[in-house]
Amino acid sequence: MPKIEEKPTIRGDSFKRAATFERKTVDEKNRTVEVAFSSEIEVKRWFGVEILDHAPESVQLARLQNGGAVLMDHNSRDQVGVVESVRIDADRIGRAVIRFGKSARAMEIFQDVLDGIRKHISVGYQINEYKRTKGEGTNPDVVRATKWTPYEISLVSIPADTSVGVGRSIEDAAEIKTEIETQKQEGERKMPKKDEKTVIVKDEADKVDLDKVRAEAVKADRERISGIERAFAQTSNLPESLKREAIEKGMSEAEFRAAAFDAMTSEPGNIADQTEKEMRKAEKKEFSLVRAIMAKESGDWSQAGFEREMSQELARENSVVGGGLMVPMSVFVERGIRADMTTDAGLYGDTHMASQFINTLRAETQMGKLGARFLPGLVGSLSIPKKTGNAAFGFVDEGVNVPTGDVPVGKISMAGKHIGGVVPLTFEIMRQSSPAIEDIVRADMLEGIALGIDLAAFVADGTGFNPLGILNTIGIHTITAADTTGKVPTFAEVIAMETALEDVNALKGSLKYVMRPTIKQALKTAKKDAGSGEFVWKGNEVNGYAAHSTTQMPAKSSLFGNFSDVLIGMWGAVELIPKRNEKTGGLDIGVHHMIDIGVRRAESFCKVV
Repeated sequence: MPKIEEKPTIRGDSFKRAATFERKTVDEKNRTVEVAFSSEIEVKRWFGVEILDHAPESVQLARLQNGGAVLMDHNSRDQVGVVESVRIDADRIGRAVIRFGKSARAMEIFQDVLDGIRKHISVGYQINEYKRTKGEGTNPDVVRATKWTPYEISLVSIPADTSVGVGRSIEDAAEIKTEIETQKQEGERKMPKKDEKTVIVKDEADKVDLDKVRAEAVKADRERISGIERAFAQTSNLPESLKREAIEKGMSEAEFRAAAFDAMTSEPGNIADQTEKEMRKAEKKEFSLVRAIMAKESGDWSQAGFEREMSQELARENSVVGGGLMVPMSVFVERGIRADMTTDAGLYGDTHMASQFINTLRAETQMGKLGARFLPGLVGSLSIPKKTGNAAFGFVDEGVNVPTGDVPVGKISMAGKHIGGVVPLTFEIMRQSSPAIEDIVRADMLEGIALGIDLAAFVADGTGFNPLGILNTIGIHTITAADTTGKVPTFAEVIAMETALEDVNALKGSLKYVMRPTIKQALKTAKKDAGSGEFVWKGNEVNGYAAHSTTQMPAKSSLFGNFSDVLIGMWGAVELIPKRNEKTGGLDIGVHHMIDIGVRRAESFCKVV
């Protein structure tokens, strides 16, 4: 008989299970979806067959019930909704009602749900207690989780295959320790069964040269490690731990490069994040932008001690030398989406951190709406690897070696470039103390930064201290417009722009059109052809792709491409330098920041000339 462990000790990492939901459960008006996120289906894991017990006392629902997060691809920095309610039904299935937010990102994902594009979900959970039943013979052990805690629900693009073990890459990091009672004593010998067959090697050629196999395996592993070391050397600002983890887990060079880029673009917490977080918890205070500016200008910090201390700490952490006022990113986040301001609990919550600033900046900038990737909290220069060609593949005859060759790899180099402007604070506003005044000042500064980023990302020429924008990047495709006066593309020229990307396998990602408003106006009345009666610009789309217009684009300009290939790097905190205007009585506030623009793949874009 198998032996059962009643209360084994467990220490485990996160696990994932995948499922799907039906579109009929979607409530468009309330932006909610009912999902079945877990069941007692058996799942093969590296430690055996896992079963999640769904008795009411087994499932710890407190974390989901307390406003559990709805994420994208289990990314804690990409929250798009919240768990409204959760339950375990009589059919022993876990179900939840999730509600999507109203941010641009959340609305984009919810629209994909409505359109049937996103329909896969995955639950993240931890096992707290379990019972292990020893498997008979060669059968795997059965591990039944008797207490487990679901802590988030994610929408995922590609769910894991439950037949081979859901979330296998996550599980491999899990460390589970338990004492297992063995059925066999150490000295016991397993006798062969009657129906077992003995395989006899009849030919010397059939023998395996174990020494040769071992030598080849060692050589392959050395080449793998060398490739990871080479890729790591080409990339800056990555921790050594990422390289060590890749080597220890047996990652290939290609897998490491993918992980390295994910680490670059996942918006990690930066120095300013950590400094502000720690100081908020210690002081339990809210940073006031107006109070800090007035104190800086007057030199009287008696009412702004917390602001002065934080500014000094941010300057020290970011190695900034000078007399400017360093402000945390959180001051640029609207109060409506910050933590509750009426209680101490809301004054130092993690929701104030710079990741919220990046979300706000995405909503304010055209680049953010188009899908560009923001890289906050950078220090020093940045080098990001990029593939400039494909590996060689081909058909070969039996016994013939396959084509070989390294994947050609280049890199994008980025370094902080000074962006700045002046925001006036009038004499009348300075006499106000309403929280609304704080938001007005914040909004003016945020708008200035957003407009500067957009302009640079589109048209900066890369000369002097300027970044290099998309339109001036060497290698992007061009289509010559038949309209030499207004440069308004015809529908045929629109198709040619898309074809230019498709010809180089670049028609993928965050594909969108962006044009000057005058071009948009012309395309809204330009017919595709003589017979259909349809216009080139219909709704907010051009030929099925989302279309945007902005005055940040040059006159007579049109651009199409994958904007997720645009990287916007941001260094350190924002620095403010206020100066009293003697003539108006107000303050002229110099706003200074460090950013850079990078295009990962020029072939991802096409412009009309």
